[in-house]
Amino acid sequence: MKKTININIAGQLFRIDEESWEILKHYLEHVSARFSSEQGGDETVADIEARIAEIFGGGNEPPTLVSREMVNDMINIMGAPEDYYDDTTVSGKGRAYTRKSMYDPNSLSARVGKALSEFFRAFGKLMSAIIRVVAIILGVVFTVLGFVLLFTFGLLIFFNNAPFLTSVMEPQILNTHTLLSIVLNSNMVWPVLILAALVLLIPMAALTWLGIKMIFNIRERFRIPAIIIFVVWVASLCALGVFLSLQLSVYSNREFVEKRVSLDPAPETLWIASGATADEITYDETASVDQFTFYLDHLGDRLHVTPELNIYGSENGSGFISVDRRACSNSDVEARTYARAIDFNWRLSGDTLYLDEFFSLPAGSRWNGSLVDIDISLPEGTEVRCVPGTSLSTWLFRKSRPEVTAWRVEEGYLKAIDE
Repeated sequence: MKKTININIAGQLFRIDEESWEILKHYLEHVSARFSSEQGGDETVADIEARIAEIFGGGNEPPTLVSREMVNDMINIMGAPEDYYDDTTVSGKGRAYTRKSMYDPNSLSARVGKALSEFFRAFGKLMSAIIRVVAIILGVVFTVLGFVLLFTFGLLIFFNNAPFLTSVMEPQILNTHTLLSIVLNSNMVWPVLILAALVLLIPMAALTWLGIKMIFNIRERFRIPAIIIFVVWVASLCALGVFLSLQLSVYSNREFVEKRVSLDPAPETLWIASGATADEITYDETASVDQFTFYLDHLGDRLHVTPELNIYGSENGSGFISVDRRACSNSDVEARTYARAIDFNWRLSGDTLYLDEFFSLPAGSRWNGSLVDIDISLPEGTEVRCVPGTSLSTWLFRKSRPEVTAWRVEEGYLKAIDE
């Protein structure tokens, strides 16, 4: 086995066996001796070494291994050491002959080559500096973005009721844990949260670490931990997908039960008042999404939910009131059964419509996507007014402004009346 050593040629690292090194060292010593006494000799030697490094194919990681054959090929390309001497008469074996220099540092081609070498060397340093600056900027962006995402996700999981967070979230989400226990099986909340944390936090942490590496130019070689973390992320993603598929399969079929009352003739003014109010509900925990509120009574094992109200103009000049009870399940029959079990009371007395501010599910029932939609269609010119102390926003009326209590149907749309 041949012993190898590390050498540096023109600032580039190579590996070479001892036998080849002796030949190369002899060659470089002759070249150095030839130009050491001339003006600009050091630069000429540096150019020759740069050319040798180029022939050897330097700049690789790990360093290129230089063999004897590569050294011989280099000498054939560059010329023997004696070829660098000036025209000189040398005696040998009783006769004299003339050697002619193969390299003229003052020739046009040598000067052009040297100028190009300096140019590309300076250009390379400039590009390296630009790339480094860009890497630092991107690193700062990735680090800040990753940290902000990590911080935000932590707030959503552990401090979702914080006033700061609820004020900036759109739509506003209150009490994430209870909300998940209503939408999913309550026993699956923490497994889903843990898997979701792994699926989201690992890419965020990776983004932050990438930014730090780009800022400080860190070259880490720990690939096994990275592979393990990636496998954990993929496994968490697959497990989360399976859990959510199993839990959300209950929402695959939706059915509804409708009750409709015609308004013929429709009153000139339809008054809306509250029947049973939310203050009458017994509950110990709430959760909401964009004002869609759940009231959870743990003691009675009952769930109360906010209904939704829509009012719009009639297309045929007559009016009606429609109340849809909707629910979901794995089958159409179960979904229709759940819809019929929804408890929501309303009545029309003269020109006044009384609506409960909530609907309730039977004790022990899961939510299963249960909804109550109240649709009111009114002919042109009909006014809608709230009984004092009542606000249409109670029923998630989307067009309602807190200060408005009266509306009129104009051109098929409900428009506020500023009084």
